[in-house]
Amino acid sequence: MNQKPYTLYRLPVLFFLLVILLMAACKSRQQYIYSTAPVEDKTHNELFRDIIASEFSFQTFTAKLNMNLTSGKKSLSSRANIRIVKDNALQISIQPLFGVEMFRLFINPDTVVLLDRMNKRYVMEPIAQLKEHYPVGFDFYTMQSVFTNALFVSGKEQVEAADYRRFSYTRTSDQNYYLTAKDQTSGIDYAFTVNGDDRITFTHLLQPEKKQSLQWGYNNFALFNEISFPLKMQISLSSTSRKVDAELLFSDVVTDIPIELTMNVPKGYKKTSIDEVFKFLSANQ
Repeated sequence: MNQKPYTLYRLPVLFFLLVILLMAACKSRQQYIYSTAPVEDKTHNELFRDIIASEFSFQTFTAKLNMNLTSGKKSLSSRANIRIVKDNALQISIQPLFGVEMFRLFINPDTVVLLDRMNKRYVMEPIAQLKEHYPVGFDFYTMQSVFTNALFVSGKEQVEAADYRRFSYTRTSDQNYYLTAKDQTSGIDYAFTVNGDDRITFTHLLQPEKKQSLQWGYNNFALFNEISFPLKMQISLSSTSRKVDAELLFSDVVTDIPIELTMNVPKGYKKTSIDEVFKFLSANQ
């Protein structure tokens, strides 16, 4: 008779201790970075090498996303999942309601596939063809870099330490590093703002002739396996006819687990053009 109250009393205490342990475990895995080091005087090759060394390291990458998009007076919010196999493929699954996938974007170094599950249709286009018509910087390696807070060199699959010669270097008024370069083939100007911790905080691509611009900002850095990653990204894409702003909030970031990405199209889906998909999305925003 005396043992029962004692046992019941222990249960909430054990639960409370378990919660504390779980919270402590979460904190040990993810440490937020609230301040940055002062900018140091470095040679250009030292700075470039340090930026590469500070990049987020992964072979595979998965995360959940909360996406908020705004175009003019219209806005859209959705959940999504992102999965990347480094230098191989990138996939974003958009799930507006109850975890049901409505759109899937798949990109590899050669091809883009967009599945529209609402209307059972798909787009499959070579990247080389899309680059001639759509926003600046559109290729697989650029997309992989902006989603993972990494440097890129236009037209190259990998960035090397010797690529520092391709860039010009200045300091901004708020004491950040500012790296600029130009792709002579496409006419794209691209730039990176880098803070005193050698982390990229802003990426900007500009095609002056076509008046196209892509701006990609990084905030809320946290530590994963002692390497920092931004859990908040703010994007602005503009052209002569449209401006779209987006905010991406990352959670459940996991790296280096076995994943496989394929661009399979379900049976019964009808092939369409990316223009038609854009028209549909514009009409239903």
